Amino acid sequence: MKHAAAGPVAVLLAAGLVVAGPTASAFADPVTPQDIADRGTPTPDDFTDPDQSRIDESIVELEPGIHDLEKGIEDVETTKVSGGDTVVTLDTDILFDFDSAELSEAAKKKIKELVKDLPTDSEIIVGGHTDSKGEDDYNKKLSEDRAKAVADVLTSENSDLDVAAKGFGESEPVESNEKNGKDDPEGRAKNRRVEIRYED
Repeated sequence: MKHAAAGPVAVLLAAGLVVAGPTASAFADPVTPQDIADRGTPTPDDFTDPDQSRIDESIVELEPGIHDLEKGIEDVETTKVSGGDTVVTLDTDILFDFDSAELSEAAKKKIKELVKDLPTDSEIIVGGHTDSKGEDDYNKKLSEDRAKAVADVLTSENSDLDVAAKGFGESEPVESNEKNGKDDPEGRAKNRRVEIRYED
């Protein structure tokens, strides 16, 4: 007696892979572009208006980012007297973005506040300094550009100031860039600075 060749259903039954599901007649015809066109384009009237409570829940109050920046920039400078000179040290990590010599508007505002304390009868040296990361020539150029950016703000606020900008690169650190032969991030951060120096 000959056996009929097993069809796809028989194979699936033997393998235990048949699962309950809709019959072939249950599948709808695919949607065509014409079907979509016949339905038309939805209009605002097709949507229900949300109630006020849902609108209120969706509103999130945002504070302008500049608010946080101005708050953080309050501690940008420290002032001390050294050898008859007044030295105002500015933290470049707050004033500038990484690898940049462009001042933010909040930084410019803070620097302008320093102008009232600067003498017009004494030369003011604005010196830029970096840490020891990177090439010497690159660091010197970056420190020069940052010093010039600060000096430009000072003179734009008071043209009577006698200001000179200089870049020292990594040549005059105030802290060690390394500790016990290992990188010292805190020391490097203190070396990244701009100094405003003048005689009292």
